[in-house]
Amino acid sequence: MLNAGFGRLRGNGLALRLAVPLAAACLAALSAHVAIDVAGDYVLPHDAYDAPGHGSRWAASFALAALVFAGFWAVVRAALAEARGSRGAVRAALRGAVPSGPLAFAGIVFAAAVPLVLAMAWVDAAASGIGIDDFADLFGGSLPLGLGCTLLFAVAVALGVHRLVRLLSRFHRSIVRAVEAFVRPARAVSSALRILVASNTQDRPRVPAALARCTGANRAPPGPVRAVLTA
Repeated sequence: MLNAGFGRLRGNGLALRLAVPLAAACLAALSAHVAIDVAGDYVLPHDAYDAPGHGSRWAASFALAALVFAGFWAVVRAALAEARGSRGAVRAALRGAVPSGPLAFAGIVFAAAVPLVLAMAWVDAAASGIGIDDFADLFGGSLPLGLGCTLLFAVAVALGVHRLVRLLSRFHRSIVRAVEAFVRPARAVSSALRILVASNTQDRPRVPAALARCTGANRAPPGPVRAVLTA
């Protein structure tokens, strides 16, 4: 049991360690993609993001929502583990979600956001049947503009997420109490249903089992009945 509980705690930490940076990178890439599209209309003679559609933004939004839910669920599981006696489970899970320094986390987010922006632009062009003539077209037509917008939003999102995780870690006891307050009524209802089902099962007459014992599982009639039948 101890090993199973320890494995669940490590799983929660690993889920947050993967979900938080990826979610931050998705948000930064999505924001940068929109910013490049808007800024390119004013500062570029040819905005490569104007011609294709932008279906990749819906895919990025869906991925972002899935990662946020995964991180939220990992925090809830850590809070449940702490409510059962695993002290510091929430803080331990949140501590592993981001590196020790915000600048290091910003570098991770930027490194992950750049290929995401490139992938979004390539998917949009491929879906619209538009060829890529220059690598800069994947950044809207300008490498400085594309990289600059990606860096700006990567740093802003990373700092915001880093601060949010630290804030949640500071109020970890409130998180545990909130999860307990939500789960306690559900546990009470579940216990009441189990008691009701058990009581109905105990009160139910066991005629089939008694009949099977009396008839020897239908192999032959009982002795007194056989004597009457053969008389």
